[in-house]
Amino acid sequence: MKSWKSFFKISSMVWILLILFVFGEAFMRLFTAPSELWDHIFQFVLSDVIINTLLLVLLSSFSASVIGFLAAYILIAYDFKGRKIFSFLLYLPLAIPPYIASFIYSHMLGYTGSIQSFLRNQLNVSVDPAWFSYTSMQMGVFVFTITLFPYVYITAKGYMQKYLGNYIETARTLQRGHWSILRTIALPLAAPAIFAGFTLIALEVLSDFGVVMYLGIPAFSTAIYRSWISLGDFDSALRLSAILMIFVITLLLMQHLLRKSRTMGMPMRIRPLKRIRLSGIREFIIISLFVLLLLVSLIVPVGQLLFWSNVSYANIRWNQFTQMLFNSLTLSTFVSIAIVGVALLIANYTRLSRSWFAVLSSKISLLGYSIPGSVVAMLVIFFFITIKEVIPINTQTTLIMLVFGLILRYLGLGYQNIESGMRKIGMKFNEASRLLGQNYGKSFLLVDMPLLLPSLFAGFALVFIDIIKELPLTLNLRPFNYHTLATQVFQYASDERVAESAIPSLFIILISAILLGQVIRWIIKEDN
Repeated sequence: MKSWKSFFKISSMVWILLILFVFGEAFMRLFTAPSELWDHIFQFVLSDVIINTLLLVLLSSFSASVIGFLAAYILIAYDFKGRKIFSFLLYLPLAIPPYIASFIYSHMLGYTGSIQSFLRNQLNVSVDPAWFSYTSMQMGVFVFTITLFPYVYITAKGYMQKYLGNYIETARTLQRGHWSILRTIALPLAAPAIFAGFTLIALEVLSDFGVVMYLGIPAFSTAIYRSWISLGDFDSALRLSAILMIFVITLLLMQHLLRKSRTMGMPMRIRPLKRIRLSGIREFIIISLFVLLLLVSLIVPVGQLLFWSNVSYANIRWNQFTQMLFNSLTLSTFVSIAIVGVALLIANYTRLSRSWFAVLSSKISLLGYSIPGSVVAMLVIFFFITIKEVIPINTQTTLIMLVFGLILRYLGLGYQNIESGMRKIGMKFNEASRLLGQNYGKSFLLVDMPLLLPSLFAGFALVFIDIIKELPLTLNLRPFNYHTLATQVFQYASDERVAESAIPSLFIILISAILLGQVIRWIIKEDN
């Protein structure tokens, strides 16, 4: 047992120290002399970047949280036609990357886009183009809202489904109204779950590159990229990265403090909630709202991509497309397996040990997932430049650097799922196996691993989905002439060849939806 515990501890320590070394460089940069360009950035750029980033994060996270919470509450508290179908379909917008949604809606609402062209050519209706005008910030908030609201939907739905029945049934017996129950019972009780989803959305918005770059929003991601690539000022880009990481850590600390302050005893006996059957005009309104939500978040984007695919099918170079698909699948598969393996080592060490280092390991493993891909890319490059002084290696962007960066970026996502699975099964089965004469290693492989398979697959699937959609890290660390579906979609859209981006976009969505669908089946099975 001690030898196995030492193995897991040493393995975890190697990765944790590596993560600290890579990410610590950005903070150390704040205490060194700045470059000449930094004064200009500090005086004329930084304030706008901070304001725009905060606006984008707060507006997107708030609007997505409202939609996600209300959708979850309605589906839990009420019964109506199509409820089970809506309950499943509302997970699927997560399969659509926000940058793909931004390409679609920007072109659909343009003067030559689908909507205005249909009105002019098919209905012979002349409309004022100002009706379809929007600011970059408005489009950014809209896109993030319709693609990321499932984060709050998932967290709030799972939480309320388990704990809300006791309180709502009591409130109903006291003749409390629908609005009163929602406002005074459901919302306060679900606040920790809502804020957990809010934090995930905020982290996604902070780490986004494709949306803000395409729409031209002066946020941290665009400022870091332009300082690094356009101006060649690596030092200023690292300083901006450090400031952004301070924002991220502050957000995570706020979530931790809120969760700690809102800790409350939950009923030991959970009473299932009896749904109220809706009919008439109320049922019609609810169904219409869910249909509208699915239209803007799922059906319209996929439908537009199918239309563009039909138009651009003949222009696709299928040999190149096949290579991009192969690159995406092999990269996502290999990195996902590697992340599951590393996460399994760290999660098992935190299960076996209650030391301060084990607790610290669990927190540090989540660090990369909360840091934008463009920042991780810069820190990985600087890390390889640093170790070149000790080990003679090639510091040009290579697949090794890309794989290393992706593992650091998404290790936390894999760890969360595996750690959750280990917490559920505990140590009792392993201990029973050891009492029957098996050593810890055999008990872990023959007893724990089969029980962990759903969590392992969930971790693999969610990491795979994020990697196949991943843009900034792949864009900055890929070798020369190495393309994935995501980088090609962004290249097409940047060149105003949006129709050509449809087929690779559809493949990203299709692959993501297939894996997400399996994870959803397990979520629904556990909830029921």
